[in-house]
Amino acid sequence: MENEWIVIEIQVKGEYVDFISTVLSEHGCSGTVVEDVSLDTFVVPDNDLDPVAIYVLKAYFQVVSDPKKLLSDLVSAFNDIPALKNQDIEIQLGGPVRMEDWSEDWKQNFSAFHIGDKLVIHPSWEDYVPAGDEVVLEIDPGMAFGTGTHATTKLCLEKIAELLSCPDSPPTMLDVGTGSGILALGAAALGCSQIVANDIDPVACAVALENIKKNNYSQKIEVSELSLEELSSQFDLIVANILAEENIRLKLSFLDHLRPGGWLILSGILTEKEELVRKAYAELPLQFTPSAYQDEWVCLAGQRMI
Repeated sequence: MENEWIVIEIQVKGEYVDFISTVLSEHGCSGTVVEDVSLDTFVVPDNDLDPVAIYVLKAYFQVVSDPKKLLSDLVSAFNDIPALKNQDIEIQLGGPVRMEDWSEDWKQNFSAFHIGDKLVIHPSWEDYVPAGDEVVLEIDPGMAFGTGTHATTKLCLEKIAELLSCPDSPPTMLDVGTGSGILALGAAALGCSQIVANDIDPVACAVALENIKKNNYSQKIEVSELSLEELSSQFDLIVANILAEENIRLKLSFLDHLRPGGWLILSGILTEKEELVRKAYAELPLQFTPSAYQDEWVCLAGQRMI
């Protein structure tokens, strides 16, 4: 059963895909794939969703004993969000799928893209020839989150690139909830010398390890399944691309692991929850810079005061 999943299909306007995806994640969804209702095999899909177009969002869950109850819980959760309450959202239960089926499904929506002037990320099935001083990463997320195309991941990568371009760039980093390892790999490619890619999900850790080996960064990146509380080291940079509520719950642990003068990057936060996160961190010795935004998401970056 470990290799089997159930899929829930949701028809929803493009502008609400991120809201729906957040609810799905909070209810144990292991990953999503967005598909056009009418997909042209010969046209490469655009990463930016049309806000008024209807898309099919496939959500993958580990097999549960009562799928109908899961469906009912999701409908109730959608109705609790004011922005979704009056929307026409169709949701239905699909059949079981194999891990291999999902691994093929998201490929149509992932192609090479740039972060800043130097970093290029591309999938293994697409060739890319670097130009000038570009550094190239090959990423296959498989069953773990993280191709780098999502707004929150892009925001984190852009901030990492900014910090690592400074003369006093952080030499060590902790990537909390590493998923595919994309943020850890981006930091390694841009010059960070010692990185811990941390995730309590063994599937994510296996995918991250594969991507790290493929890109020859095993000497720079260590993958750890320990909980954050079990880690003993301090770091010059901590990045957490996780849900707003988790960023709040773990704030003291982040502070414990952050060296004086070090930087904390927080994302996975909907703009409507930015103030909630800022208030939770107001009591901590962190000086935050202006927020960065993309779509409905926000990225916060703060430096620990010495």
